[in-house]
Amino acid sequence: MPLKRSAGKWLLALGLLCAADARAWEARVPDSSEAPLVAVDKSRQRLVLVSPGTPRDYVCSTGCKPGDKRVRGDLKTPEGVYFMTGKRTSGLDFQEYGGIAYPLDYPNPVDRLRGKTGSGIWLHSRGRPVTPYESHGCVVVDLDDMSILSHRLKTGTPVIIAERLRTGNGGAALEAAGRVERRTRGWYEAWRAGGSMEGYYAASASGRALATRLQREQEAFRNRPGKTDIGPVQVLEGPGYWVSWFSQRGTAPGGSAFSGIRRLYWQKGEDGVFRIVGARWEAGAATD
Repeated sequence: MPLKRSAGKWLLALGLLCAADARAWEARVPDSSEAPLVAVDKSRQRLVLVSPGTPRDYVCSTGCKPGDKRVRGDLKTPEGVYFMTGKRTSGLDFQEYGGIAYPLDYPNPVDRLRGKTGSGIWLHSRGRPVTPYESHGCVVVDLDDMSILSHRLKTGTPVIIAERLRTGNGGAALEAAGRVERRTRGWYEAWRAGGSMEGYYAASASGRALATRLQREQEAFRNRPGKTDIGPVQVLEGPGYWVSWFSQRGTAPGGSAFSGIRRLYWQKGEDGVFRIVGARWEAGAATD
């Protein structure tokens, strides 16, 4: 059964960990979240479900090789901010995957920019007892725990995977999150109104290519106006980047209805300004 801990006890447990690689990513995790958020602490082999109320802690297993995933077949679990892309309940080898599996969107746009390769990173259960550090890169939990978790998880649920977790956001992190949220809203208003997008994208070749693609969308709305609305902007910090996302729905210039989730990946430049380095659109997945 999941272990319930107060925030204080959870922080104490983190403080008692053995020293890990100083270069490993330590993720900040909020004390609570209106929508479910999954966070994985590789050093403790624990998965934490953050939602309204006290976080719930579950035993998990990650890759049998230490460190952040870099290449296909390295048997490591990636570190970063990922999102569930669906739910699988059929065609699974029960002993290896149990009855439920949630694929994650590894590699994300920043992973690709960093040259990371591989695929098939899932959160799943197993038809046999889970032991530490035994997966080939996935995050694995016991069958009984997955039966509890599955009632809270769905497509689009964010998953933070880090070497270590700590709760709460410091002042600098809160300030950065606010800046990313404001930049996201500014980008959307410029996109929707057909205004200048200059300054929102990184100056790299990938940033310029992304700007060209998204500005084509903007041109379509400017030349044949459609209607679009967005939901609340959410923001999470990854290792060396931030990701913001929001639901978007409306009517396309051709008259057809659309809905989905738009995700923007931001990095801070030498001038201290956050700019977009990657983006994803998940059609048909818009939520309030």
